[in-house]
Amino acid sequence: MSEQAKKKSNVEVQILGQRMMLRSDDDPRHVERLASYVKRKVDEVSASGPVASPKIALLAALNIADDYFRALEEARELKRQVALKSRALLDDLDG
Repeated sequence: MSEQAKKKSNVEVQILGQRMMLRSDDDPRHVERLASYVKRKVDEVSASGPVASPKIALLAALNIADDYFRALEEARELKRQVALKSRALLDDLDG
């Protein structure tokens, strides 16, 4: 592994008025995209009215988990559809 690949980068993000310095092996742009996504989810929850920060964070985390599990299910379904199509094509070629 090259020295560049091992190097951690620092990315400053601000969510719920809290500034944080995140240290990651990932591309800083990727970390910024993740933070932006989390901030967008937090903003969606807080737009519904005044809610305490810990509750906003929890609700945003649940929304993110929902997005994640829905994406997993969509990926599983896509894989299932591809497998079915592949089998059908192979059957056609064999027949």
